[in-house]
Amino acid sequence: MKILPILLAAIITLPVTAQLRQQRATADSLFQHYNTSETTGISVLVIRDGKKLYDRSFGYADIARHKKATATTNYRIASVTKSFTAMAIMLLRDEGKLSLDDPLIRFFPQLAAFGRNITVRQMLLHTSGLVNYGDILPAPPAAPLKDADVLRLLETQDTTRFPPGSRFEYSNTGYVLLGLIVEKISGMPFPEFLRQRIFQPLGMKNSTVNSLTVPIPDRAYGYNLEKGTLVPKDQSMFSYLLGDGGVYSSTSDFYRWDQALYTHQLVSAATLREIFTPGSSPTPTLGYGYGWEIDRKYGLERVMHTGGTSGFSSYYVRYPEKKFSIILFANQNAGLALDPIAQSLEKIFLSEAAPTP
Repeated sequence: MKILPILLAAIITLPVTAQLRQQRATADSLFQHYNTSETTGISVLVIRDGKKLYDRSFGYADIARHKKATATTNYRIASVTKSFTAMAIMLLRDEGKLSLDDPLIRFFPQLAAFGRNITVRQMLLHTSGLVNYGDILPAPPAAPLKDADVLRLLETQDTTRFPPGSRFEYSNTGYVLLGLIVEKISGMPFPEFLRQRIFQPLGMKNSTVNSLTVPIPDRAYGYNLEKGTLVPKDQSMFSYLLGDGGVYSSTSDFYRWDQALYTHQLVSAATLREIFTPGSSPTPTLGYGYGWEIDRKYGLERVMHTGGTSGFSSYYVRYPEKKFSIILFANQNAGLALDPIAQSLEKIFLSEAAPTP
């Protein structure tokens, strides 16, 4: 009597297994050009309902040493870091250590009067009007910039680009300052705060923050494509700024971050709703929450962030209603576009779970 249910279960699951096998084969075809010893690396993870539908790495994390990319390879994820910086701020907010309406001058009283009109919330939403740190350098830097250098540059300014809160303008400067606020309020270096409060609790064992002195474990080295040739471009003078883009992570570790955002492991459900609620509008159809771009696609809410920096590209998109996510980390910037790859993976793995756009 027990044989029939077992046979029925096998019959029911066989087509799904066959379909997934075909989906994976189709996805593999997107990365055929990585099958040489002279290609950079890319790690890919597709998740649905907590299951890893597609978990592959292609190419090399380090071409010179012939070290292949794997799911544990640490890539610099650039601006995808902003979701961690925003989460750090919200952890401190929920503990009553700061308010999102606190003015910037509370933390840095040495700033000019404009600091009275800029709030933590505006920096999270990219509506602060802060000048771009790269635009106010008096000369090309002789050494890599640190977050404290950005603060010193702002101390020379007496105005903002526009009245704070009046419009959206993407601001790396704002997120550098948010990282400094985390340090000032917590009494911990920003990397240590992320380690103790986010990475360690979630089991993200190898994720870390860029450093001039501490080696990055199992790291990828960055490249750009210049005139048809891959050229090492691992760091720039802005690579050691932390709050806006300093995190290194792997698809294996990032899976834990993705899954944690469905739970209350770090913050409450109410705080998560706040994080993922658009508070500013880069375009009429795109909103920005606290460290996240938010819009709709396939009739579903889409939450995402991308990143690009010297030698690295990253792309993270999630459809919370379907518990579906795509993670793409690559050690190449110029000459590589991740958006078409992500769109192809959506068509392969999400099409059955969502209506046609």
